[in-house]
Amino acid sequence: MEFTMNNTLKEILENERVNKKLHCLFSPVYYENIRPLMRKMKLKHMVRLAKTPWGSPFPAQGLLRCANLLIERREAGELTTIPIWKELDKEEAEEAEAVVLIPFIDKERKGAPCVIICPGGGYTRVACHREGIEVAREMMCRGYQAFLLNYRVYPHLYPKGEQDLVRAIRFVRANYEKLGIDRDNVMIMGFSAGGHLCACVGALYDHIEDTTHRYDHISARPDKICLCYPVISFLEECHEGSLIHHLGDGVPEEKRRTLSAEMLTSKDYPKTFLWACQDDATVPVSNTERMAASLNNKNADFKCEIYPSGGHGIALGEGTSAAGWLDAMEQFMAH
Repeated sequence: MEFTMNNTLKEILENERVNKKLHCLFSPVYYENIRPLMRKMKLKHMVRLAKTPWGSPFPAQGLLRCANLLIERREAGELTTIPIWKELDKEEAEEAEAVVLIPFIDKERKGAPCVIICPGGGYTRVACHREGIEVAREMMCRGYQAFLLNYRVYPHLYPKGEQDLVRAIRFVRANYEKLGIDRDNVMIMGFSAGGHLCACVGALYDHIEDTTHRYDHISARPDKICLCYPVISFLEECHEGSLIHHLGDGVPEEKRRTLSAEMLTSKDYPKTFLWACQDDATVPVSNTERMAASLNNKNADFKCEIYPSGGHGIALGEGTSAAGWLDAMEQFMAH
Protein backbone atom coordinates (compact mmCIF):
# COMPACT_ATOMS: atom_id res chain seq x y z
CA MET A 1 0.00 0.00 0.00
CA GLU A 2 1.27 3.46 -0.89
CA PHE A 3 -0.39 6.83 -0.57
CA THR A 4 -0.61 9.01 -3.69
CA MET A 5 -1.92 12.41 -4.67
CA ASN A 6 -5.30 10.70 -5.15
CA ASN A 7 -5.58 10.18 -1.40
CA THR A 8 -6.94 12.82 0.96
CA LEU A 9 -5.31 14.43 3.97
CA LYS A 10 -8.12 12.95 6.10
CA GLU A 11 -7.37 9.43 4.89
CA ILE A 12 -3.70 9.76 5.74
CA LEU A 13 -4.23 11.33 9.16
CA GLU A 14 -6.75 8.66 10.14
CA ASN A 15 -4.79 5.67 8.84
CA GLU A 16 -3.82 3.50 11.81
CA ARG A 17 -0.56 2.42 10.15
CA VAL A 18 0.82 5.95 10.15
CA ASN A 19 -1.15 8.26 12.44
CA LYS A 20 0.66 7.41 15.68
CA LYS A 21 4.09 8.34 14.29
CA LEU A 22 3.36 10.82 11.49
CA HIS A 23 3.75 13.86 13.78
CA CYS A 24 7.37 12.81 14.44
CA LEU A 25 8.22 13.19 10.75
CA PHE A 26 5.70 15.71 9.45
CA SER A 27 4.86 18.60 11.74
CA PRO A 28 1.15 19.16 12.51
CA VAL A 29 1.89 22.88 12.01
CA TYR A 30 1.59 22.22 8.27
CA TYR A 31 -2.01 21.02 8.42
CA GLU A 32 -3.62 21.91 11.75
CA ASN A 33 -5.42 24.97 10.30
CA ILE A 34 -6.69 23.28 7.13
CA ARG A 35 -10.49 23.22 7.12
CA PRO A 36 -12.32 19.85 7.43
CA LEU A 37 -13.90 20.20 3.98
CA MET A 38 -10.51 20.71 2.35
CA ARG A 39 -9.09 17.72 4.24
CA LYS A 40 -11.54 15.53 2.32
CA MET A 41 -10.26 16.68 -1.08
CA LYS A 42 -7.76 14.60 -3.00
CA LEU A 43 -4.31 16.01 -2.41
CA LYS A 44 -3.90 16.87 -6.09
CA HIS A 45 -6.86 19.23 -5.74
CA MET A 46 -6.19 20.40 -2.19
CA VAL A 47 -2.71 21.73 -3.02
CA ARG A 48 -4.23 24.35 -5.33
CA LEU A 49 -6.13 25.87 -2.41
CA ALA A 50 -4.29 25.02 0.81
CA LYS A 51 -1.47 27.12 2.20
CA THR A 52 0.84 26.72 5.18
CA PRO A 53 0.49 29.28 8.01
CA TRP A 54 3.36 31.28 6.46
CA GLY A 55 1.76 31.37 3.00
CA SER A 56 3.69 28.76 1.03
CA PRO A 57 1.96 25.93 -0.86
CA PHE A 58 1.01 22.91 1.24
CA PRO A 59 3.89 20.36 0.90
CA ALA A 60 1.78 17.43 -0.26
CA GLN A 61 4.73 15.53 -1.74
CA GLY A 62 6.54 15.91 1.56
CA LEU A 63 3.52 14.52 3.42
CA LEU A 64 3.48 11.53 1.07
CA ARG A 65 7.21 10.99 1.56
CA CYS A 66 6.78 10.80 5.34
CA ALA A 67 3.59 8.70 5.33
CA ASN A 68 4.95 6.23 2.80
CA LEU A 69 8.18 5.84 4.76
CA LEU A 70 6.12 4.80 7.79
CA ILE A 71 4.05 2.38 5.69
CA GLU A 72 7.18 0.91 4.12
CA ARG A 73 8.80 0.31 7.50
CA ARG A 74 5.68 -1.09 9.10
CA GLU A 75 5.29 -3.60 6.25
CA ALA A 76 8.96 -4.59 6.52
CA GLY A 77 8.79 -4.91 10.30
CA GLU A 78 11.53 -2.30 10.68
CA LEU A 79 12.08 0.29 13.39
CA THR A 80 10.49 3.64 12.55
CA THR A 81 11.46 5.85 15.50
CA ILE A 82 13.73 5.63 18.53
CA PRO A 83 12.65 7.60 21.63
CA ILE A 84 15.70 9.05 23.38
CA TRP A 85 14.24 10.46 26.60
CA LYS A 86 13.46 8.40 29.69
CA GLU A 87 13.16 9.19 33.40
CA LEU A 88 11.67 12.66 32.86
CA ASP A 89 8.94 13.94 35.14
CA LYS A 90 5.39 13.62 33.80
CA GLU A 91 5.07 17.14 32.37
CA GLU A 92 8.42 17.12 30.59
CA ALA A 93 7.89 13.55 29.39
CA GLU A 94 4.75 14.74 27.60
CA GLU A 95 6.72 17.66 26.10
CA ALA A 96 9.44 15.31 24.84
CA GLU A 97 7.14 12.53 23.61
CA ALA A 98 7.82 13.32 19.95
CA VAL A 99 11.60 13.78 20.42
CA VAL A 100 12.88 10.77 18.51
CA LEU A 101 15.63 9.62 16.22
CA ILE A 102 14.48 8.28 12.86
CA PRO A 103 17.14 5.73 11.85
CA PHE A 104 18.52 5.14 8.37
CA ILE A 105 20.99 2.39 9.15
CA ASP A 106 22.45 -0.79 7.67
CA LYS A 107 22.15 -3.52 10.30
CA GLU A 108 25.18 -5.31 8.84
CA ARG A 109 27.52 -2.36 9.39
CA LYS A 110 29.78 -2.17 12.41
CA GLY A 111 31.86 0.79 13.47
CA ALA A 112 30.48 3.08 10.76
CA PRO A 113 30.63 6.88 10.91
CA CYS A 114 27.47 8.40 12.36
CA VAL A 115 25.56 11.51 11.38
CA ILE A 116 22.68 13.12 13.31
CA ILE A 117 20.70 15.37 10.98
CA CYS A 118 18.76 18.40 12.25
CA PRO A 119 16.43 19.76 9.53
CA GLY A 120 15.44 23.41 9.56
CA GLY A 121 12.09 25.08 10.02
CA GLY A 122 12.74 28.38 11.79
CA TYR A 123 12.31 26.73 15.20
CA THR A 124 8.57 26.42 14.45
CA ARG A 125 8.69 22.93 12.90
CA VAL A 126 11.27 20.31 11.89
CA ALA A 127 11.16 19.87 8.11
CA CYS A 128 12.11 16.19 7.90
CA HIS A 129 10.23 15.83 4.62
CA ARG A 130 12.42 18.44 2.93
CA GLU A 131 15.83 18.42 4.63
CA GLY A 132 15.74 15.04 6.30
CA ILE A 133 14.61 11.86 4.60
CA GLU A 134 16.44 12.26 1.29
CA VAL A 135 19.57 13.59 3.00
CA ALA A 136 19.58 10.67 5.45
CA ARG A 137 19.15 8.16 2.63
CA GLU A 138 22.05 9.70 0.74
CA MET A 139 24.28 9.67 3.82
CA MET A 140 23.40 6.03 4.40
CA CYS A 141 24.37 5.24 0.80
CA ARG A 142 27.71 6.93 1.50
CA GLY A 143 28.47 4.56 4.37
CA TYR A 144 27.06 6.46 7.35
CA GLN A 145 24.62 5.30 9.96
CA ALA A 146 22.24 8.25 9.69
CA PHE A 147 19.60 9.54 12.11
CA LEU A 148 17.08 12.35 11.79
CA LEU A 149 16.40 14.19 15.03
CA ASN A 150 12.92 15.53 15.68
CA TYR A 151 13.93 18.15 18.25
CA ARG A 152 11.65 20.44 20.26
CA VAL A 153 10.64 23.76 18.73
CA TYR A 154 8.27 26.62 19.58
CA PRO A 155 6.45 26.97 21.93
CA HIS A 156 9.40 25.23 23.60
CA LEU A 157 12.27 27.72 23.85
CA TYR A 158 16.01 27.52 24.55
CA PRO A 159 17.51 25.24 25.83
CA LYS A 160 14.96 22.51 24.93
CA GLY A 161 16.26 21.96 21.38
CA GLU A 162 19.87 21.97 22.57
CA GLN A 163 19.00 19.45 25.29
CA ASP A 164 17.52 17.16 22.65
CA LEU A 165 20.60 17.30 20.43
CA VAL A 166 23.01 16.81 23.34
CA ARG A 167 20.92 13.85 24.47
CA ALA A 168 20.93 12.41 20.93
CA ILE A 169 24.74 12.58 20.71
CA ARG A 170 25.13 10.83 24.05
CA PHE A 171 22.41 8.32 23.18
CA VAL A 172 24.06 7.09 19.97
CA ARG A 173 27.41 6.83 21.75
CA ALA A 174 25.83 4.89 24.64
CA ASN A 175 24.28 2.46 22.14
CA TYR A 176 27.12 2.41 19.62
CA GLU A 177 27.32 -1.38 19.39
CA LYS A 178 23.58 -1.88 18.76
CA LEU A 179 23.56 0.96 16.23
CA GLY A 180 26.75 -0.14 14.48
CA ILE A 181 28.53 3.19 14.82
CA ASP A 182 32.01 4.43 15.61
CA ARG A 183 31.42 6.42 18.80
CA ASP A 184 34.51 8.53 18.01
CA ASN A 185 33.17 9.56 14.62
CA VAL A 186 29.87 11.34 15.31
CA MET A 187 28.93 14.25 13.08
CA ILE A 188 25.99 16.61 13.55
CA MET A 189 24.52 18.18 10.41
CA GLY A 190 22.09 21.08 10.52
CA PHE A 191 20.08 22.96 7.92
CA SER A 192 19.00 26.59 8.43
CA ALA A 193 17.68 26.83 12.03
CA GLY A 194 18.92 23.27 12.53
CA GLY A 195 22.33 24.65 11.58
CA HIS A 196 22.05 27.20 14.38
CA LEU A 197 21.20 24.39 16.79
CA CYS A 198 24.24 22.37 15.70
CA ALA A 199 26.58 25.38 15.73
CA CYS A 200 25.58 26.28 19.29
CA VAL A 201 25.86 22.71 20.58
CA GLY A 202 29.33 22.54 19.03
CA ALA A 203 30.39 25.11 21.64
CA LEU A 204 27.91 24.66 24.50
CA TYR A 205 27.66 20.85 24.76
CA ASP A 206 29.16 20.87 28.26
CA HIS A 207 26.84 23.66 29.43
CA ILE A 208 23.51 22.07 28.44
CA GLU A 209 22.07 20.21 31.41
CA ASP A 210 20.41 16.82 31.13
CA THR A 211 18.08 16.79 34.11
CA THR A 212 18.03 12.97 34.17
CA HIS A 213 21.87 12.76 34.29
CA ARG A 214 21.49 9.36 32.61
CA TYR A 215 24.43 9.81 30.24
CA ASP A 216 26.54 12.37 32.11
CA HIS A 217 29.54 10.03 31.87
CA ILE A 218 29.42 10.13 28.05
CA SER A 219 30.84 13.04 26.05
CA ALA A 220 28.36 15.19 24.15
CA ARG A 221 31.05 16.87 22.05
CA PRO A 222 30.44 16.23 18.35
CA ASP A 223 33.51 15.09 16.46
CA LYS A 224 32.47 16.96 13.31
CA ILE A 225 29.89 19.55 12.30
CA CYS A 226 28.28 20.30 8.94
CA LEU A 227 26.31 23.56 8.68
CA CYS A 228 24.05 23.98 5.64
CA TYR A 229 22.88 27.55 4.90
CA PRO A 230 22.75 28.02 8.69
CA VAL A 231 21.16 30.63 10.88
CA ILE A 232 24.18 31.87 12.85
CA SER A 233 23.84 35.37 14.24
CA PHE A 234 21.15 36.71 16.54
CA LEU A 235 22.88 40.10 16.43
CA GLU A 236 23.39 41.18 12.82
CA GLU A 237 21.32 40.29 9.74
CA CYS A 238 19.66 37.58 11.78
CA HIS A 239 16.68 35.47 10.81
CA GLU A 240 14.12 37.14 13.04
CA GLY A 241 11.71 34.20 13.00
CA SER A 242 14.35 31.82 14.35
CA LEU A 243 15.34 34.33 17.02
CA ILE A 244 11.79 34.88 18.28
CA HIS A 245 10.81 31.21 18.16
CA HIS A 246 13.96 30.08 19.95
CA LEU A 247 14.54 32.78 22.56
CA GLY A 248 11.17 34.51 22.73
CA ASP A 249 10.10 38.06 21.93
CA GLY A 250 11.89 41.18 23.13
CA VAL A 251 15.12 39.43 24.07
CA PRO A 252 17.89 41.75 25.35
CA GLU A 253 21.10 41.99 23.35
CA GLU A 254 23.11 40.27 26.06
CA LYS A 255 21.08 37.08 25.69
CA ARG A 256 21.10 37.32 21.89
CA ARG A 257 24.88 37.47 22.07
CA THR A 258 25.13 34.28 24.15
CA LEU A 259 23.26 32.35 21.43
CA SER A 260 24.96 33.92 18.41
CA ALA A 261 27.13 31.07 17.17
CA GLU A 262 29.85 33.33 15.76
CA MET A 263 30.49 34.52 19.32
CA LEU A 264 30.99 30.97 20.63
CA THR A 265 33.89 29.61 18.60
CA SER A 266 37.33 28.64 19.87
CA LYS A 267 40.49 26.99 18.59
CA ASP A 268 39.12 23.65 19.86
CA TYR A 269 35.76 24.00 18.11
CA PRO A 270 34.91 20.72 16.32
CA LYS A 271 36.04 20.31 12.72
CA THR A 272 33.44 22.17 10.66
CA PHE A 273 32.26 22.32 7.06
CA LEU A 274 29.78 25.07 6.24
CA TRP A 275 28.14 26.26 3.06
CA ALA A 276 25.44 28.55 1.70
CA CYS A 277 24.32 30.19 -1.53
CA GLN A 278 25.06 33.80 -2.40
CA ASP A 279 21.46 34.39 -3.48
CA ASP A 280 19.83 33.07 -0.29
CA ALA A 281 16.89 35.43 0.28
CA THR A 282 15.74 33.79 3.52
CA VAL A 283 18.86 33.59 5.70
CA PRO A 284 21.48 36.13 4.56
CA VAL A 285 24.70 34.50 3.38
CA SER A 286 26.49 36.85 5.79
CA ASN A 287 25.52 34.40 8.55
CA THR A 288 27.73 31.71 7.03
CA GLU A 289 30.48 34.21 6.20
CA ARG A 290 30.44 35.55 9.77
CA MET A 291 30.80 32.05 11.21
CA ALA A 292 33.65 31.26 8.81
CA ALA A 293 35.45 34.48 9.77
CA SER A 294 35.07 33.64 13.46
CA LEU A 295 36.45 30.12 12.97
CA ASN A 296 39.32 31.55 10.93
CA ASN A 297 40.16 34.11 13.62
CA LYS A 298 40.36 31.29 16.19
CA ASN A 299 42.52 29.10 13.93
CA ALA A 300 39.89 26.37 14.10
CA ASP A 301 39.76 23.52 11.55
CA PHE A 302 37.08 24.45 9.02
CA LYS A 303 36.18 24.85 5.36
CA CYS A 304 33.57 27.19 3.93
CA GLU A 305 31.96 27.03 0.48
CA ILE A 306 29.79 29.85 -0.89
CA TYR A 307 27.96 28.80 -4.04
CA PRO A 308 26.71 31.45 -6.50
CA SER A 309 23.07 30.34 -6.70
CA GLY A 310 20.52 27.94 -5.29
CA GLY A 311 18.69 29.98 -2.70
CA HIS A 312 17.49 28.47 0.57
CA GLY A 313 16.05 25.14 1.65
CA ILE A 314 17.69 23.17 -1.16
CA ALA A 315 18.85 20.19 0.94
CA LEU A 316 21.03 18.05 -1.39
CA GLY A 317 21.24 20.98 -3.80
CA GLU A 318 20.30 18.94 -6.86
CA GLY A 319 20.04 21.05 -9.99
CA THR A 320 21.82 24.03 -8.41
CA SER A 321 25.40 25.28 -8.24
CA ALA A 322 25.56 23.71 -4.74
CA ALA A 323 24.99 20.17 -6.05
CA GLY A 324 28.54 19.12 -5.07
CA TRP A 325 28.44 20.22 -1.42
CA LEU A 326 28.28 16.69 -0.03
CA ASP A 327 31.33 15.62 -2.02
CA ALA A 328 33.21 18.71 -0.84
CA MET A 329 32.20 18.02 2.77
CA GLU A 330 33.33 14.39 2.66
CA GLN A 331 36.63 15.30 1.03
CA PHE A 332 37.33 17.89 3.72
CA MET A 333 36.27 15.65 6.62
CA ALA A 334 38.50 12.83 5.34
CA HIS A 335 41.53 15.11 5.02
